[in-house]
Amino acid sequence: MSMRKLLLCALLLAVVVTLTGCWNRKELNEISIATAFGFDKNKDHYRVSVQIINPAEITASKGGSGRTPIITVQQSRGDTIFESIRELTTVTPRKIYASHLRILVIGESLARDGIAKVLDSLSRDHELRTDFYIIVAKDATANEVLRILTPLEKIPTDKMFSSLKAAQRNWGVTAKVDLHELIYDLVDKGKDPVLAGIRIIGDTQQGQSQRNLNSVSPQTMLKYEGLAIFHKDKLVGWMNSKQSKGYNYILGNIQSTIVRLPCPSGGNLNIELIHTTHKLKGKFVNGQPEVQVDVRVEGNVGEVECDMRMGENKAIALLEKELGDEVKSTIEDSVKRAKYYKSDVFGFGTAIHRANYKAWNRMKDHWEEEFAKMTVHVRVYAKIRRTGSIVESFLERMEE
Repeated sequence: MSMRKLLLCALLLAVVVTLTGCWNRKELNEISIATAFGFDKNKDHYRVSVQIINPAEITASKGGSGRTPIITVQQSRGDTIFESIRELTTVTPRKIYASHLRILVIGESLARDGIAKVLDSLSRDHELRTDFYIIVAKDATANEVLRILTPLEKIPTDKMFSSLKAAQRNWGVTAKVDLHELIYDLVDKGKDPVLAGIRIIGDTQQGQSQRNLNSVSPQTMLKYEGLAIFHKDKLVGWMNSKQSKGYNYILGNIQSTIVRLPCPSGGNLNIELIHTTHKLKGKFVNGQPEVQVDVRVEGNVGEVECDMRMGENKAIALLEKELGDEVKSTIEDSVKRAKYYKSDVFGFGTAIHRANYKAWNRMKDHWEEEFAKMTVHVRVYAKIRRTGSIVESFLERMEE
């Protein structure tokens, strides 16, 4: 055998030896799979909660043994986030494996104190993916939220994850924010962060019981409610549902929603928005920053509770004007709320930066003051596409 062939065989043998297995493999019987983390703060100590899957109940083909699908959320306290997470090993039988994390819940008290340290610690974890969503527990701790057992989904975290996506897609009052997006907003001087808020509806203690899963009408539920407004890394206030919808109009996050309009003769009708577009442009007028917000909405008439004659052009024109006015009012209400907290959650500062970077550099260090007094112009273009399969509502004829 020639020296060249001998060298090649030795090289192949070395490669085969190194491919005997994965160096960082994790055996299922050695780890506890976490689907959610919760962070709270009590004075100077962090409290970490984790929601762990109970694999025996999740994989059971005949309903399992009747135990909860998640292991009771464990807690630990430490002076730092990293220390608190590592301390969980003193109360869990296995190492926490967080690569399947779907939700991170931040308690309201911690959010008001500042979340930068939490995010910095998480962003350094090489095992952690960044596609999980971050939410704020409204009027509750993160630990209380993670203890609630929810129907429809075996794992409560799956319910929170799916509900958040559905609420933004079909209603437009929440915001899906992952770790990368949140950190980007924190370091960007032209935009402040927002996070979806989640509230416990009902009795917290009863929500931790298996009876909450077995009831036809659960007494305790988790509900997304409004958006948490941050200034830098601290929670400063909340937007209600209408204001949250206005935020999503401005940022182009509305895919579909319902807009309720009053009828001239009394009653109401609902418009289902099927398409929206947005445009945000910054400019300077007489040396002062201004922003132009243009929104286009298209919708179909979904429900009519009045005698409005949909077949007439003037009726459609009136509906389009009312729809545009309502969307404009919603946007203006959202801007007013953000100005009250001096928190530019819309990224108007970024638009001003694009318009004139030299002027932006002069005002970026005190942008919150400029934002609070700046002029924001809002224009809404509304179009009604369809009025339904019947031109006139039969409800009026039933009353005659």
